[in-house]
Amino acid sequence: MLKEELESTALLARLYIDEKEKEKYLADINKMFDYIEVLQEPKVGDLKPTTHVTNLRNVWRSDVVKCCPKELVNKILDGVPQREGSFYKIKKVIDAQ
Repeated sequence: MLKEELESTALLARLYIDEKEKEKYLADINKMFDYIEVLQEPKVGDLKPTTHVTNLRNVWRSDVVKCCPKELVNKILDGVPQREGSFYKIKKVIDAQ
């Protein structure tokens, strides 16, 4: 980036940059542009897109329904304010019309 481009950009952004800052910013911006050129060197057009670096897949277990013993259900529900059978009883929160 040229000094004139930096000054023009600063003017458009309504920023005041003194001479010392201009030199520092120019050096930093030019380092960034150099790094962008390095990143563009590898040819990646033939590569397949990936979402992960390994071929691992999520492994899910099968859902297995297991009955809960009545004693455990009663023990859990003993501390609730209201219950109806083996369910919590709460106030109606959705008005279905």
